[in-house]
Amino acid sequence: MAQNRAINGISPLNTVITGASSGIGRALAVEFARHGHPVLATARREECIEELCEQMAQEGNPCVRCFPLDLTAPGAAKALLDEAVRVFGKVHVLINAAGMSPYQEFSELSCANVRRIIELNVLALTELCHLYLPHMQAHGEPGHIVNVGSVGAYAPLPRFSVYTGSKNYVRAFTDILAYECRGANIRVSALHPGGTLTEFPRLAGQQIKPFARKTMLTPERVAEIAYPAILKGQRVIVPGFANQLAVLLGKLLPFPWAIRLTDFVYRQSMDQVPPEYPS
Repeated sequence: MAQNRAINGISPLNTVITGASSGIGRALAVEFARHGHPVLATARREECIEELCEQMAQEGNPCVRCFPLDLTAPGAAKALLDEAVRVFGKVHVLINAAGMSPYQEFSELSCANVRRIIELNVLALTELCHLYLPHMQAHGEPGHIVNVGSVGAYAPLPRFSVYTGSKNYVRAFTDILAYECRGANIRVSALHPGGTLTEFPRLAGQQIKPFARKTMLTPERVAEIAYPAILKGQRVIVPGFANQLAVLLGKLLPFPWAIRLTDFVYRQSMDQVPPEYPS
């Protein structure tokens, strides 16, 4: 039914999604494919996105194609555009969902991880926007650019200094890009999820306590909320009441109060364990 609605009501949108091996990126790939939109899913972990394509094929939905790629490698953004053009001809939707960060104080972060956070969360996202924007402008059909930020772009997250800084960049950059694209054929959205039941906390080094898990959204729910908002061109998308409250408090509270509040919430909600990202 969802596919027919997309085909009959909404023209299928050729969609490129980064960070599609797990979590919100993967859930968005499934959500778009189940609504009949062809998806090119990319991620560094080849086995994970291949499993996604196999899953969708077993469901009788061949909309997802896989393209293993490390977005921090030189020339990766251009390679992804070239592959998307080869597969689709035209790209209508770019979703930058790839991101990473260990949950550590800045002094504990390795130089390698500091570089990876910035290269993936900031540089790759920006370069992809820079390449895909003129492509979408050139074909002239309705287009969407979606950058996945974080509630941390509004509420400061202790022990996520570089990550929070990168998401503040994503927030400001996406807001300005949306303004610059006003009147054009492209709508630009920022999706700011909060804590989500993905592998991100485990990789980052967070052991979420059972009571806190009950307050977190699943990636599928985030994608379900985000999908119609993206197609409407909503500039800022914050899924879930708790996340919307965190954003509001981040806007209203002075910084010293806001960071103490988030630090208290984090200490009550999780234990810090060794991150599983390579150092």
